[in-house]
Amino acid sequence: MALSIEPSLEDALAAGWTIPTSWYVDPEVFERERTAIFERSWQYVGKADELARPGDYLTARVGRVPVVVVRNGSGDLAGFVNVCLHRCAEVVRGAGHRSTLQCHYHAWTYGLDGRLLSAPRSEREACFSTSDYRLEPIQVGQYGPFVFVNLSSAAPSLEDSLGELPDRLADGGLDLDGLVPVERSEWEVAANWKVVVENYDECYHCPVAHPSFTRLMEVDPDRYALEAGSWWSRASTPLRSWPEGRAVELPYDPTGEVTVGQFGYLWPNFTLVQNPGPPNAMAFYFVPLAPERTLVVSEYLFAPGTPPGLVRDMIEFNLAVGAEDQALVESVQRGAASGRVGKGRLLLDSERLIQHFHALVAGALAESDQA
Repeated sequence: MALSIEPSLEDALAAGWTIPTSWYVDPEVFERERTAIFERSWQYVGKADELARPGDYLTARVGRVPVVVVRNGSGDLAGFVNVCLHRCAEVVRGAGHRSTLQCHYHAWTYGLDGRLLSAPRSEREACFSTSDYRLEPIQVGQYGPFVFVNLSSAAPSLEDSLGELPDRLADGGLDLDGLVPVERSEWEVAANWKVVVENYDECYHCPVAHPSFTRLMEVDPDRYALEAGSWWSRASTPLRSWPEGRAVELPYDPTGEVTVGQFGYLWPNFTLVQNPGPPNAMAFYFVPLAPERTLVVSEYLFAPGTPPGLVRDMIEFNLAVGAEDQALVESVQRGAASGRVGKGRLLLDSERLIQHFHALVAGALAESDQA
């Protein structure tokens, strides 16, 4: 069934209106997004240190599709649809190290290049050749320590999708190669994934909802800079200056070589945060579970030698801001679910990155309708 998109939606988005609020609760829209957006975009699946040696592998799910990424015999990253060509079981599960990819159901065995090596009892079958079978390959890309996959062979490369974002983040002091993973956490929020992205894409709410953030970083719209490319966006802001002699309680000691906060976004659901202080990065990505449920996953990276107490303080700061955001997005979800407001009105001086995001959502669904 084609998703109905009103002809005037593009003009409405350009004028500062939001996408329809029904899109945050409609199961049909959610299913269309899984196919039209998540199965056609770059999705984060893990870190490169999990795939250090030939034979290392990890599994994930992209939309409805199980995938596996391996370090192959040549030392390159390779990805495949993790569905056995025999009876559709997932070939491998979890993560680890293997010399081959053997299906746990009937032991059909594939090489690290995806080609079928053996199938028990296949020699008893006429006209069966293992050379006729190979797991479906998928695109794999890497940005810093982060490994991504894309199910669509027609999609732009990860490098093209990232565009100028890595350079812009590097200009702000982000050096991913100099960081090491420290901690991972996840939690579920009762809100549509788009509401979570929108909340990340603006700091209009920061003076009202984030007292510790506001004490630490500038939130004045003249200092909080916004920019966007085709598939990415970025916000940046300096460490806040307080009058000399004024005692202000900060959430942690921001002394360090990083003097700006950065908030990078890669379509559709991957974000990178850099806070002022020692070299650091926090990756946040949002996994749709249902029309009104989203899993938020956070991974924290710091420069080696960062004092453990400071690491803990910075992580706790991000978790506190995240808890404040959770209350906000769940409130938005309840309001959207009421059906009383058909669409919202953005203030584009502060919320134009949401406009950028909504244009990508609407464009992906419209393109899917035309396919």
